[in-house]
Amino acid sequence: MYKIISLISFALRQFVLPNPFINLVDKAYAELCNCLFGGIFVFFAYVITGSWYVSSKEEAWKGSVGFLINYGFLTSITIVVSYFIHNIYCLACIILFIVIILYITERKLFGNKIPF
Repeated sequence: MYKIISLISFALRQFVLPNPFINLVDKAYAELCNCLFGGIFVFFAYVITGSWYVSSKEEAWKGSVGFLINYGFLTSITIVVSYFIHNIYCLACIILFIVIILYITERKLFGNKIPF
């Protein structure tokens, strides 16, 4: 089950989700920016998913689905925010703030409780 969901997740991220940098740079350079800086979204989605998912062989598909949802959400938020804000530093601060909020929220809802 995990291999199928992992393959579907990869295909959706690679071919269906739009380029999050399309509103920040010219269309000619958007793909280059995605290649250079797209790994940031992978890292953030992995960290957010790791806030509640503990690797197990029986339910590995949950981590893959959670990663896809978090990655899609971060990509969508970046596209929406970059439509209004074109300053890269301001956008980075907003995305970092959203990552922190998502991390705390998902950890409180699905994972171990944070004492604050």
